[in-house]
Amino acid sequence: MKKKVLACVLACAMLFLGMGYAYWTDSLQIDTAVTTGELEVKFVDLALYGQYASPDNEFSWAIIDGVGSPGYVENYFFDRGNENDGNGLYNIIADKDALDDYKARLSGYTKTEFTAAFNDPKPLDVTVGPYGGGTASDNKINIAINKMYPGYAQVFQADIVNAGTIAAKLSDIDVAVTDIPNNDIKSMIGVSLRVLREYAGNEGHVDVFSTLDLSTSDYFLLGGVCFIRLSALENLDLANVIDRSHDLLYITPDDDNRMDVYLGIAMDPDRAGAYTSGISSALSGKSDDNTENINTAKFNLTFLWDQFNVGVPTGGDHNHLE
Repeated sequence: MKKKVLACVLACAMLFLGMGYAYWTDSLQIDTAVTTGELEVKFVDLALYGQYASPDNEFSWAIIDGVGSPGYVENYFFDRGNENDGNGLYNIIADKDALDDYKARLSGYTKTEFTAAFNDPKPLDVTVGPYGGGTASDNKINIAINKMYPGYAQVFQADIVNAGTIAAKLSDIDVAVTDIPNNDIKSMIGVSLRVLREYAGNEGHVDVFSTLDLSTSDYFLLGGVCFIRLSALENLDLANVIDRSHDLLYITPDDDNRMDVYLGIAMDPDRAGAYTSGISSALSGKSDDNTENINTAKFNLTFLWDQFNVGVPTGGDHNHLE
């Protein structure tokens, strides 16, 4: 009898050799999902100058053409009227009737023509101040002035908005002369550029950049405005005169992420004949061959943007987190 019991105990012991012990368990888990933001700066509201009153306070002239008296087109001539159905107001450079009136003004005097348009406009998909869905926006503007002549000047305007998810910093403005047939034309064409930060609060409009702040003697005056010659502008450090206390386009509030851009393009009257034959009462003896009937003169202005934290020191110890 004892032998049978011993054999049974031994068999049970061998049966449990292949089994372990059970414990209670628990776990912690972190689920992580990441999306990236967007740096998205756009032009909107492309127009001819002089279409807005307060708070923009546009004044003086929109085009200097020398026609009649006083020889320039005053502000509000190209007012776009009340065509703001579906933001249509911000999708045209001027009221059609105003453009027709200007063509009639030039009749018999000059065949000068101009165009200004977005390169590939897309509807804005966020609301920025008055600009909402349906407002045309683009990152490139094409401007053409055909049959320009000495003493002619015109100003274009646009808004720059931040339609992205991160504040943007205006880091530099690049000037590239891409197609100029000779140095006389490069010197006779002048640019006046002004960028203003538009605030919704009491600060109003603050200069971010102005060609008036550039240090150069290569300029001419027309209509009381200083135009920097292309021959000088392409070699100047424009980033150096950007106001670093107002160079950001924020993302909120909506009305605070805008800048105004005013671009004036002119051709030196050159009465003394530095580049041309000058006026008939004081002929310079120089040929006009380099400045008349020029087929193409092209240059680009590029606004360069960085995310707001560019150059901010990261700090900390690179070996570990503390």
